[in-house]
Amino acid sequence: MVDTNSAVADAALALWLEMWNKDGEIARRICSKDFQIHFLVSDPDGSNPGDDVLGAESFARFLDRYREQHPDVVFSEVSRAVDGAHGRMLWNVQVGDHAAGGIDVFDCTEDGLIREVWSVTGTRAHLT
Repeated sequence: MVDTNSAVADAALALWLEMWNKDGEIARRICSKDFQIHFLVSDPDGSNPGDDVLGAESFARFLDRYREQHPDVVFSEVSRAVDGAHGRMLWNVQVGDHAAGGIDVFDCTEDGLIREVWSVTGTRAHLT
């Protein structure tokens, strides 16, 4: 059991979608050096771009590429919670007229950095 600084972890989660929407540099501040992300959805060829992410630096580069490829995507928070070393966030994503929802589940380090994330996107948006 990890004794996590919950206030720092919640502050990191509060920046999570700003990071996705605007500034990959935030990853260097809120993610651990051994950070990993797991996406449920794979690319059409079966590969998963998240599999190559290891560490905050790698994730910042991944986010920069993502924003270049998807400049019109906007994520918005529906709700979030932190319980000790674990957090979760419900979010919506908007691309033009299409909206969907998702959930991210987080594991954090003792100092409240995000260490690991499991991310699932759905087919409809969460009600807000």
